[in-house]
Amino acid sequence: MRVKFKSCRGHVTVLLGLMCLYYGCNLAQQWSENYALLPGVTASDPAIIDGKPETIGQSQRKKGSGNVVTDLDIPSEAIIYLPEKKSVYRIVIHSTNLEEFELMAYNSRGEWDKIYDQRSNKDPILDIRLNKVVMTTGIKLVVHRTTEDAARRRENVQIRRENVEIKEGQVRRGRYLYHITGPTTALAKISEIELYGYEN
Repeated sequence: MRVKFKSCRGHVTVLLGLMCLYYGCNLAQQWSENYALLPGVTASDPAIIDGKPETIGQSQRKKGSGNVVTDLDIPSEAIIYLPEKKSVYRIVIHSTNLEEFELMAYNSRGEWDKIYDQRSNKDPILDIRLNKVVMTTGIKLVVHRTTEDAARRRENVQIRRENVEIKEGQVRRGRYLYHITGPTTALAKISEIELYGYEN
């Protein structure tokens, strides 16, 4: 018994054509110029957008309440403001000590939306591709942990015993207390933050 198979050459041709069109478009698509270097762009630390990898900027501590204990968990941040809305899809961060962080975009309501987060990092250059293009006039890097935090805690957190004088010349040993003499987290060292979209 002879079985006849219907030719699928036409379907294969269409499929190959669609694949070529898809990959052709992607190959032709180019990154935009670095938006962070455009005229009118400002940053919380100008060194992070000067186009010079040898100059090192830092994240900035947010203004706290003035209470050391309350302000312990307030992260530092680095902000870039664009003079006009841009479609951002790729963000490149050059940092030697950045470990855990979030990226946020400034929206039309004057609020910050989280667009990316990373819980651990060992790379000095992070090349981040967002899940979708973000239209924004500002990008904020929120620093939750750096590789130098432990050293800063050892330097600025001390344990002392709280002794109480009960009689003249007699002292009763009390409980141990933590004394915080300075910040318990380090600032992120950032040489550059680059922002890219696609060329039109």
